[in-house]
Amino acid sequence: MERLKGKKALITGGAQGLGACFAHMFADEGAKVAVTDINADGAEATAASINEKHPGAAISFSHDVTDQEHWKRALAGTAEAFDGLSVLVNNAGIGTAGNIETETFENFQRIQDVDVGSIFIGTQLAMPYLRNNTPGSIVNIASVAAYIANGDSLSYNVAKAGVVMMTKSIALHCTKQKLDIRCNSICPAFTRTPIIDPLIAFAGGDEAAEQKLVKGVPMRRIADPEEIGFTAIFLASDESRFVTATEIRVDGGMTAK
Repeated sequence: MERLKGKKALITGGAQGLGACFAHMFADEGAKVAVTDINADGAEATAASINEKHPGAAISFSHDVTDQEHWKRALAGTAEAFDGLSVLVNNAGIGTAGNIETETFENFQRIQDVDVGSIFIGTQLAMPYLRNNTPGSIVNIASVAAYIANGDSLSYNVAKAGVVMMTKSIALHCTKQKLDIRCNSICPAFTRTPIIDPLIAFAGGDEAAEQKLVKGVPMRRIADPEEIGFTAIFLASDESRFVTATEIRVDGGMTAK
């Protein structure tokens, strides 16, 4: 359908899971895609797979999203390869279990650095490129954890709530500056990616374990990555030109309670 024809996107955390899914789906819709990940081999494999179907549509970078120099290199390389950058997808993120008594400050800080700090660094450094390639779109991947607290997910809850609020602040800055750059977040519930494998294994590792995991999801199932991907495509495309400073909850009704 080429909903993203002419778009030039950088997607972090693209070695696997949602990031890899986004990269493939964006390329299928006509975008050029830079796939970045701290797992350089995985990012390269994603790009190679895309290029088998869409020759020249993808490149990759080794990228620690907490490192400003890595961001500068990835952004400059993307702009050089694609003659600009018009879409930034901040997808990279981590999360661990821990409550206020068991969590270490070092681990708390690491999760904030990766999940929140990376969006600050990356978006700030990407702004000059986006300014020169409007209409631009920034898509931040948050989580239903921004709205549903868990006593054993302290660091992750704090981080994803921060992503939602940072998204709004960035978006309002762009409107105040009269920039044709939008910023929105996506808040998925449990999605079938490697990140939930340990949760399913902990619950028993079978279909019954999955049902335990999604008991709080009214639709009673785990989301497919593509269901999050279609939302990302919408926000990256010109179809959403009047959508900014908001979050889309792709959660099977989980946050409606």
